[in-house]
Amino acid sequence: MSRQILAIDIRCHSIAAVLLSTGLKSTSIVASYEAAIHDGETNENPLKSALAQLAERMPAERGDIVVGLPADQTIYRTLRVPFKEDKKIRQVLPFELEPNLPIEVDRLIIDYIYRDTTVNGELLTASIDRQHIDDLMEMLDTVGLQPQLILPGDFPLASALIANDEQLPDQAMLLSIGSHNATLTLFDSGKIGLVRSMTADTATDQGMETLALKIRQTLIAHAETSPQGFIPGALHISGPACSDAEMVQRLETALEMTPEMVDLRKMVPALDTGETLTAWNPSIFNEALALALVELEHLPCPRFHSTGSTLRNYWNAYRQHVRVPAILLIIVLVLGFSGVLFESHLLQTQVDDLDRQMEETFKATFPQARRVGDAGDQMKSELKKVRTGNIDTGGSVPKARTIDVLMQISRAIPKEVEVLFTRLVLGSDVLTLSGETAAFNVVDDIKNRLEKTELFQEVTIASANMEKSGKKVRFKLKLTL
Repeated sequence: MSRQILAIDIRCHSIAAVLLSTGLKSTSIVASYEAAIHDGETNENPLKSALAQLAERMPAERGDIVVGLPADQTIYRTLRVPFKEDKKIRQVLPFELEPNLPIEVDRLIIDYIYRDTTVNGELLTASIDRQHIDDLMEMLDTVGLQPQLILPGDFPLASALIANDEQLPDQAMLLSIGSHNATLTLFDSGKIGLVRSMTADTATDQGMETLALKIRQTLIAHAETSPQGFIPGALHISGPACSDAEMVQRLETALEMTPEMVDLRKMVPALDTGETLTAWNPSIFNEALALALVELEHLPCPRFHSTGSTLRNYWNAYRQHVRVPAILLIIVLVLGFSGVLFESHLLQTQVDDLDRQMEETFKATFPQARRVGDAGDQMKSELKKVRTGNIDTGGSVPKARTIDVLMQISRAIPKEVEVLFTRLVLGSDVLTLSGETAAFNVVDDIKNRLEKTELFQEVTIASANMEKSGKKVRFKLKLTL
């Protein structure tokens, strides 16, 4: 069970791709591919031709595709807004950036990351002409590639370097050098503080001096805006031009700093490269591997195009393996639930049968009575009535007859008092009288009237409660004979 990620790094004159396979226990680089973009072709777009060759060489039927654009197509700006809500930030970004952009803001796709999470609204924005994305999507569709992510070039490598290089100084530089351009990224306190793309002619000493001058100017400008200044402690380099040892020597001489070659493959923990990557060149494939890591590890990076969710991506990758166990699980759950329903039905049938038998027994024993509530209690009450002639008696013979009790209650309470007696239980020397009336003072009045009779020695209110409707008071009186 594995998921594949095909990462394609598109540059001005070449493309590089890495196919990453990740499972539950390990992540491995399955294959790598590099192709030049030949401008001499006339019948077909040279980039489309290179992508078509890539699609044939490295098919990713069940994988996610991540594409990185040429770095010089992206416009970076730093910005500060007085809030952190994503919705508000995206609403104000076009208005805040418009005065500092070389093209109309309506033509741009804009995204951002937090430059510093400790400062409110400190952002690093990335913008690109929407036409570049549309053209690329159309081109990829014609060769059968459907990207899930489209990212700015060279930025993913900087983000992956922060995540995987434990020895990265607080202030450092990353210089990604192509054939005719370079991207400078400045790290400040473990964050990406600035990104700048510039033209570069690294084939001559004069061109290298010009590039070094641009880098120094950028460092000075960034140091002036940084509260603590900026003195880089390391210079990391990558990019296709770094394969030329003479170019690296010219860069070291021009900047008076010793560059360190980035090999992202060795920095990522638990990454299995296999035995098939004999032609791995870090300078060429670093960026493609970083693109895959952005998708795999969700590294911070601006996104110009994003489709689907993490859950859907995992489902697309693993659904062929999960389908059979999922079907079996559903069958087991259905069978278990059916068993529970069947057992519940049997128990309910038994209960209904017992109820029916009790009803028949009650009707056969007391044909004149109507069953109300529990049949057992009602049968006991009916038997006591037969024995004693009382309405409802306790376990022993009462001191007074039921008719005498009813007469005393009727004489003590006048007709003007609105009361309804619902239950009378007569014991040997205690009478329990239940009923309902309109108010609590009526209950007190009934108690006082009954206390004045000769039959009852003591009358107490056992309970008196107002119904939820607020119209009746249910009460219970305890009368001592």
